[in-house]
Amino acid sequence: MDYIKGEETVSEISQIWFDEAKKLNVNEAIFVRVASKKEQTKLANEFEEERETFSLIDPVHASQIFINKILKDRKQYVVLERKYRAPFTAFFRGEDGNFSTISVDPERKRMLRLMVKDGKSREEIEATLNGLTDDEIKEFFPE
Repeated sequence: MDYIKGEETVSEISQIWFDEAKKLNVNEAIFVRVASKKEQTKLANEFEEERETFSLIDPVHASQIFINKILKDRKQYVVLERKYRAPFTAFFRGEDGNFSTISVDPERKRMLRLMVKDGKSREEIEATLNGLTDDEIKEFFPE
C-alpha cells in the first residue's frame, strides 16, 4: 500500500490513483494510505473532483466508483471501490401505492436532442430510433 507524504504531491497522486480506479472491476478496491486526517479529507475531496470530471465522459462508470475514508489497523486510508449500480433504473410509486420499474436511456435522449437540434424530420428520427415513446413525442414534438 502506498503512503502519501506531503500535501504538494496529493493532486498528482489523486489523478494517478483515480486513473487506476477507472480500471477496477466491480467489487475491487484500492486503499490509498495517508498520513493524517487532514490529508485523508483533502485526498477524498480531490477524488470527488476527479469523479465529477470523469462523469462528463462516462456517467455510468463514474457513478460506480465510490470514495470512502476509513481507519484500518489504526491507519488512515482513502478507498476507491467500484460497485455495480444501475443509475438509470428506479421505482415509481403511483397514487394507488403500487410500485413499477422505470428506466431511462440517456444515450437515446442525447441522440434525440441532437437530431432535433440538427433539424432532422420526425420521420427520420423515428426511423433512426425505431419509433418514439409517447413521452418523447410530448417532449420533443408537442402539437
